[in-house]
Amino acid sequence: MKARVKTSAGRLAFARLRALSLAGLGALACWCSGIAAAQEAWPTRPITVISGFATGGSVDVLTRVVTDQMSRQLGQPMLVTTVAGAGGTIGSARGARAAPDGYTLVAGSSGSNAAAYATYEKLAYQPEDFAQIGLLAIIPAVIVVKKDLPIRSLRELVSYAKANPNKLSFGHPGVGSSVHLQCELLRQVAGIDIQMVPYRGAGPLMSDLIGGQIDGACDAAPSSTGPSRAGQIRALAVLGDQRAVSMPEVPTTVEEGMPSLQGAAWVALFAPKNTPVSVIERLRRALNTALDSPEVQQRLAKLGTNVPRPAERGPAYTDRFVRDEIAKWDQVARVARIPKQ
Repeated sequence: MKARVKTSAGRLAFARLRALSLAGLGALACWCSGIAAAQEAWPTRPITVISGFATGGSVDVLTRVVTDQMSRQLGQPMLVTTVAGAGGTIGSARGARAAPDGYTLVAGSSGSNAAAYATYEKLAYQPEDFAQIGLLAIIPAVIVVKKDLPIRSLRELVSYAKANPNKLSFGHPGVGSSVHLQCELLRQVAGIDIQMVPYRGAGPLMSDLIGGQIDGACDAAPSSTGPSRAGQIRALAVLGDQRAVSMPEVPTTVEEGMPSLQGAAWVALFAPKNTPVSVIERLRRALNTALDSPEVQQRLAKLGTNVPRPAERGPAYTDRFVRDEIAKWDQVARVARIPKQ
């Protein structure tokens, strides 16, 4: 009799356990289906894009131009929020900590998401904290000199600098900036000695270059285009393999026989790591459509920036590109012995 009671109790316990297990599996299936459905439905509300740079600056403006077109593809607004400071690293840090649901993205740059690893002692994020979506825009860098300097090409600049070591003075908009590293790259690749003159921003630098207080500068093509066209300065070469849309008459460093001297600035769209692949793919498609839009291409051209070519798009390319950029600028900073902030 006791054996029968124990057997009945055991069967009852097993039945209850089985029921609970099935219920649990059902709940898990519903939960997983809910996540899948949510990912399929994404986006269902506005998307925040963090810009780590001042409102009205180049990164901010370029981000707004491209994401405005992307929002039309996604059917939801993409709201650019400024979180400026520390060379864009504060904004990137906030984006890295955001929920990986596709509703918070980061507009990073060659400064905040590449050069910063070489110029900042401690960052609140690492490259692996982000999932790449793609490049938004490429900002060509250019080597310029004062108008009365007897130099009219990159080759002549190198020859003159080697014949007159440490005589030429070149300005840049701040120690550790992307443009500073571009100037250091020029020194290292060309094997020349030039005096580096740091400024607090591109505005004062350009004023002194136009006034003849310095001999040359490394600068972004958009800010040099006006003075160059007005004959106030002379542009020698664009650092890259693609001419700047704002100054198509200026040859590239590749054309000038210095293929190792490449260093354009750029803006890219990132998401926090672990963002669903389906969401990244939706964003990639929307970004590509935006970049192919004649409206976006015209607006970027007016801003003096190049549209990423088809081969320069997508998460896979951007991941490789950003890692190469990090390694390159780290090497440049080490050789130049630039102190970390």
